[in-house]
Amino acid sequence: MDKSSDAVPQYNWKDIPEREMRRGVVQKVFRGDQVLVGQTTLYPGMQSSPHSHVYEQIFMILKGRVKLHVGDQVFDCPEGTVIRIPPNVEHWAEAPMDEDGPALNLDIWTPLRTDYAEHTAYQTDKFTGE
Repeated sequence: MDKSSDAVPQYNWKDIPEREMRRGVVQKVFRGDQVLVGQTTLYPGMQSSPHSHVYEQIFMILKGRVKLHVGDQVFDCPEGTVIRIPPNVEHWAEAPMDEDGPALNLDIWTPLRTDYAEHTAYQTDKFTGE
């Protein structure tokens, strides 16, 4: 069968299972063959977690405001901010300020972030590779 004729399922962020990654950080993830997208709510008082990984990451703030550390740089990130985080560079977000409320963050990782892919078991898509 021609792969292009396979049914493509539709999803909605409100129906995707969420997980609390650590105190104050709640995430939902969605994958393709070579990419993973995460929608994360960052709450005031959240625990920061400096880290790095082999994935290129696009970081976007859809709502709210945070400070993002990327290597030696610190960015004030209001709604609409988009930042590319190169592979293997330490980065982390500070907790949103109480007066700003929760921030809604969208991340895109490529290639496929396999350590998060297990959280997409709800997807019924047929994937070609791992």
